[in-house]
Amino acid sequence: MHVLLGLAKVIDSLNRRIGRAAIWLILVCVLLSALTATLRYALDWGSNAMIEAQWFMFGLVFLLCAPWTLQERGHVRVDILYGRLPVRWQLVIDILGGLLFLLPVCLLILVDAWDYFLISFHQNESSINPGGLIWWPMKLAIPVAFALLAAQGVSEVIKGIAALTGHRPLPTRRGVH
Repeated sequence: MHVLLGLAKVIDSLNRRIGRAAIWLILVCVLLSALTATLRYALDWGSNAMIEAQWFMFGLVFLLCAPWTLQERGHVRVDILYGRLPVRWQLVIDILGGLLFLLPVCLLILVDAWDYFLISFHQNESSINPGGLIWWPMKLAIPVAFALLAAQGVSEVIKGIAALTGHRPLPTRRGVH
């Protein structure tokens, strides 16, 4: 279990660093958006590449921050029973949810998105808009992000099993009190 907890720590650290770096894209996106609007209205000049870059960065924020959000338990939960259960049962639900839902869905999306990226890469797909960006780098971000999300799911399962087996302390009560 010590080796698995070490792996979970590495996954957590990686996703935390990527998430913290990716949140800076929000500032870049806002500044680029302001610059795009300023250039359009002040100088009557526009750029499809600048607009598409905003879309791509916005998408990257969601893709690359999702694993960190899972780690921080920041995803929205709408479950009136979960929050009232003892911590041990919450851990069991989290472990089963990770193994039966999160990981299989991440792996399916990862495989499908990899093919989606490969087609785009081999065609050197780019925007149909004049002066637009190439699209395959953004399409590569999809399988990468879901691989990171799957890895974080593995980390959460490891930490949950470790808590249930006494290899790490039980977390504090989760959800609604």
